[in-house]
Amino acid sequence: MGDLHRPPAVPLHVIVVAGGEGHRARTGGDEAPKQFQLVGGRLLLLRGLDAFLSSPGTASVTVAATPAWQVVVREALTAATTLPTAVCDGGATRTASTGNAAEALQHAIAPHDGDLVAVHDAARPWVTAELVGRLAAAAAAHGGAVPGVEVTDTIVALGDADAVLYLPRDGLRALQTPQIFRWRPFLEAHRWARATGASFTDDGGLLAARGLPPALVPGDPGNRKITTAEDLAAARARAGERT
Repeated sequence: MGDLHRPPAVPLHVIVVAGGEGHRARTGGDEAPKQFQLVGGRLLLLRGLDAFLSSPGTASVTVAATPAWQVVVREALTAATTLPTAVCDGGATRTASTGNAAEALQHAIAPHDGDLVAVHDAARPWVTAELVGRLAAAAAAHGGAVPGVEVTDTIVALGDADAVLYLPRDGLRALQTPQIFRWRPFLEAHRWARATGASFTDDGGLLAARGLPPALVPGDPGNRKITTAEDLAAARARAGERT
């Protein structure tokens, strides 16, 4: 068996979804969205890219952002990497934003069909090179891979008349990003979603709906998403501990 911690020799194109307004992480109306706030002296957006930019397999970076922040994104990418980059508008939904980025990547870089593409949330600053390596290896072998962590809370499904159905935790996983897929099926799935108006909460769900369910690999509990102002404060404390 090959080393699943080492990325395969396949180019990896990175898409970062950074179009949200991040209202729950703001403490004032004039604050920047969370992905453009500083954590340990660096943009949160760039911290989430570190693991990719340090990998020799990374071939390009594409960021979906609102027009008001695209100059900031371009300046940040220019300072951070010499890789080919592209910036595009976000969309009304998560699927639309990623679809816009996929088309921008196709126009700017035109990846080969067998290349890999990673989709990552700008609000997850702590992704590791080890996790990227596991995902890339699994995606190269299976066509797609998503990271999942064990669920610690009790989860119920809502039924009729406010009844609840208790779900066994052993069979549940909370999914994270990055998620990595083979390029051609990923692009075709997003073109189908655009044509039909379909929307999903992540790209693994989109590929599964097209009959291409991704492999599940162990995620990283430390790969936390910044959602609230408290999360942002905790990230700044964590960054301070590392400096």
